[in-house]
Amino acid sequence: MRSRWWYVVAALVAAVGWIVAVAFTAGTWDELRGSTVIPSGQPFDAEGHDVAVLTDLPQPGRDIACEAVGPGEERTEISSDSIVDVTVTTDGTRWHLIALMEDGRADMTVECTPGDELSDSASYGYALVNDLDGRDLMGSLIAWVSLTAGIVLAAVTAWRRRAAS
Repeated sequence: MRSRWWYVVAALVAAVGWIVAVAFTAGTWDELRGSTVIPSGQPFDAEGHDVAVLTDLPQPGRDIACEAVGPGEERTEISSDSIVDVTVTTDGTRWHLIALMEDGRADMTVECTPGDELSDSASYGYALVNDLDGRDLMGSLIAWVSLTAGIVLAAVTAWRRRAAS
Protein backbone atom coordinates (compact mmCIF):
# COMPACT_ATOMS: atom_id res chain seq x y z
CA MET A 1 0.00 0.00 0.00
CA ARG A 2 2.93 2.31 -0.65
CA SER A 3 2.13 3.02 -4.29
CA ARG A 4 0.42 6.26 -5.28
CA TRP A 5 -2.13 4.15 -7.16
CA TRP A 6 -3.79 3.36 -3.84
CA TYR A 7 -4.96 6.99 -3.75
CA VAL A 8 -6.70 6.39 -7.07
CA VAL A 9 -8.24 3.19 -5.68
CA ALA A 10 -9.45 5.13 -2.62
CA ALA A 11 -11.07 7.77 -4.83
CA LEU A 12 -12.68 5.07 -6.99
CA VAL A 13 -14.09 3.27 -3.93
CA ALA A 14 -15.71 6.50 -2.75
CA ALA A 15 -16.99 7.51 -6.21
CA VAL A 16 -18.36 4.10 -7.18
CA GLY A 17 -20.02 3.79 -3.77
CA TRP A 18 -21.79 7.11 -4.23
CA ILE A 19 -22.91 6.13 -7.74
CA VAL A 20 -24.34 2.85 -6.42
CA ALA A 21 -26.05 4.71 -3.57
CA VAL A 22 -27.68 7.19 -5.95
CA ALA A 23 -28.92 4.40 -8.22
CA PHE A 24 -30.22 2.44 -5.22
CA THR A 25 -31.98 5.47 -3.76
CA ALA A 26 -33.51 6.42 -7.11
CA GLY A 27 -35.20 3.03 -7.09
CA THR A 28 -37.14 4.27 -4.05
CA TRP A 29 -39.69 5.85 -6.37
CA ASP A 30 -40.28 2.70 -8.47
CA GLU A 31 -43.01 1.48 -6.13
CA LEU A 32 -44.80 4.82 -6.40
CA ARG A 33 -44.49 4.87 -10.19
CA GLY A 34 -46.15 1.45 -10.32
CA SER A 35 -48.96 2.30 -7.92
CA THR A 36 -52.57 3.22 -8.62
CA VAL A 37 -53.64 6.77 -7.81
CA ILE A 38 -57.04 7.03 -6.14
CA PRO A 39 -58.89 10.37 -6.28
CA SER A 40 -59.07 12.02 -2.88
CA GLY A 41 -62.29 12.62 -1.01
CA GLN A 42 -63.14 9.18 0.33
CA PRO A 43 -61.84 7.89 3.67
CA PHE A 44 -59.16 5.20 3.38
CA ASP A 45 -56.96 3.08 5.62
CA ALA A 46 -53.29 4.07 5.35
CA GLU A 47 -52.09 2.49 8.58
CA GLY A 48 -48.65 0.95 8.03
CA HIS A 49 -48.13 2.78 4.72
CA ASP A 50 -46.71 6.05 3.49
CA VAL A 51 -49.18 8.29 1.64
CA ALA A 52 -48.12 10.04 -1.55
CA VAL A 53 -50.33 12.97 -2.56
CA LEU A 54 -50.50 13.70 -6.28
CA THR A 55 -52.16 16.17 -8.64
CA ASP A 56 -53.08 15.97 -12.30
CA LEU A 57 -52.22 19.65 -12.80
CA PRO A 58 -48.88 20.78 -11.38
CA GLN A 59 -48.90 24.44 -10.40
CA PRO A 60 -45.31 25.53 -9.76
CA GLY A 61 -45.12 28.72 -7.78
CA ARG A 62 -48.57 28.25 -6.29
CA ASP A 63 -48.73 27.23 -2.65
CA ILE A 64 -50.89 24.12 -2.34
CA ALA A 65 -51.39 22.92 1.24
CA CYS A 66 -52.41 19.32 1.82
CA GLU A 67 -53.71 17.87 5.07
CA ALA A 68 -54.50 14.42 6.38
CA VAL A 69 -57.91 14.59 8.02
CA GLY A 70 -59.21 11.97 10.43
CA PRO A 71 -60.00 9.95 12.23
CA GLY A 72 -62.46 12.34 13.76
CA GLU A 73 -61.36 15.98 13.83
CA GLU A 74 -57.60 15.25 13.75
CA ARG A 75 -55.76 17.26 11.07
CA THR A 76 -52.09 16.92 10.11
CA GLU A 77 -50.25 18.96 7.49
CA ILE A 78 -48.62 16.78 4.84
CA SER A 79 -45.09 17.92 4.05
CA SER A 80 -44.29 19.10 0.56
CA ASP A 81 -40.64 19.94 1.32
CA SER A 82 -38.03 18.62 -1.10
CA ILE A 83 -40.48 16.68 -3.24
CA VAL A 84 -38.93 15.38 -6.44
CA ASP A 85 -40.95 15.41 -9.65
CA VAL A 86 -42.22 11.84 -9.81
CA THR A 87 -45.02 11.07 -12.22
CA VAL A 88 -47.51 8.22 -12.11
CA THR A 89 -49.87 7.32 -14.94
CA THR A 90 -53.19 5.79 -13.92
CA ASP A 91 -56.09 5.28 -16.36
CA GLY A 92 -54.54 7.66 -18.87
CA THR A 93 -54.07 10.48 -16.36
CA ARG A 94 -50.58 11.68 -15.55
CA TRP A 95 -50.26 12.46 -11.84
CA HIS A 96 -47.44 14.49 -10.26
CA LEU A 97 -46.17 14.03 -6.70
CA ILE A 98 -46.74 17.14 -4.56
CA ALA A 99 -46.57 15.90 -0.96
CA LEU A 100 -45.59 12.84 1.04
CA MET A 101 -46.78 11.68 4.46
CA GLU A 102 -44.85 9.06 6.34
CA ASP A 103 -46.86 6.67 8.49
CA GLY A 104 -50.45 7.16 7.44
CA ARG A 105 -53.31 6.26 9.75
CA ALA A 106 -56.63 4.47 9.64
CA ASP A 107 -59.80 6.18 8.42
CA MET A 108 -58.21 9.31 6.96
CA THR A 109 -58.83 11.51 3.95
CA VAL A 110 -56.57 13.90 2.05
CA GLU A 111 -57.59 17.51 1.48
CA CYS A 112 -55.57 19.94 -0.65
CA THR A 113 -56.32 23.64 -0.94
CA PRO A 114 -54.44 26.51 -2.60
CA GLY A 115 -52.98 29.02 -0.16
CA ASP A 116 -54.20 31.97 -2.25
CA GLU A 117 -57.83 30.76 -1.86
CA LEU A 118 -58.54 31.24 -5.57
CA SER A 119 -60.41 28.63 -7.58
CA ASP A 120 -58.50 25.48 -8.37
CA SER A 121 -59.22 23.23 -11.35
CA ALA A 122 -56.68 20.57 -10.38
CA SER A 123 -57.67 17.14 -9.14
CA TYR A 124 -55.85 15.53 -6.24
CA GLY A 125 -55.32 11.90 -5.37
CA TYR A 126 -53.27 9.62 -3.21
CA ALA A 127 -51.31 6.42 -3.49
CA LEU A 128 -50.27 4.08 -0.70
CA VAL A 129 -46.63 2.99 -0.73
CA ASN A 130 -44.46 1.00 1.63
CA ASP A 131 -41.46 2.40 3.52
CA LEU A 132 -40.03 4.96 1.12
CA ASP A 133 -37.86 6.32 3.89
CA GLY A 134 -36.22 2.93 4.61
CA ARG A 135 -34.74 2.62 1.13
CA ASP A 136 -33.56 6.23 1.27
CA LEU A 137 -31.76 5.53 4.55
CA MET A 138 -30.10 2.43 3.10
CA GLY A 139 -28.87 4.46 0.11
CA SER A 140 -27.43 7.06 2.48
CA LEU A 141 -25.71 4.30 4.45
CA ILE A 142 -24.12 2.89 1.27
CA ALA A 143 -22.89 6.37 0.30
CA TRP A 144 -21.37 7.21 3.67
CA VAL A 145 -19.77 3.79 4.15
CA SER A 146 -18.09 3.99 0.73
CA LEU A 147 -16.87 7.53 1.42
CA THR A 148 -15.50 6.46 4.80
CA ALA A 149 -13.81 3.42 3.24
CA GLY A 150 -12.17 5.66 0.61
CA ILE A 151 -10.92 8.10 3.26
CA VAL A 152 -9.58 5.29 5.45
CA LEU A 153 -7.84 3.69 2.46
CA ALA A 154 -6.23 7.03 1.53
CA ALA A 155 -5.17 7.64 5.16
CA VAL A 156 -3.63 4.15 5.47
CA THR A 157 -1.80 4.67 2.19
CA ALA A 158 -0.41 8.03 3.39
CA TRP A 159 0.62 6.49 6.71
CA ARG A 160 2.37 3.54 5.00
CA ARG A 161 4.17 5.85 2.57
CA ARG A 162 5.45 8.04 5.41
CA ALA A 163 6.56 5.03 7.45
CA ALA A 164 8.52 3.73 4.45
CA SER A 165 10.44 6.96 3.94
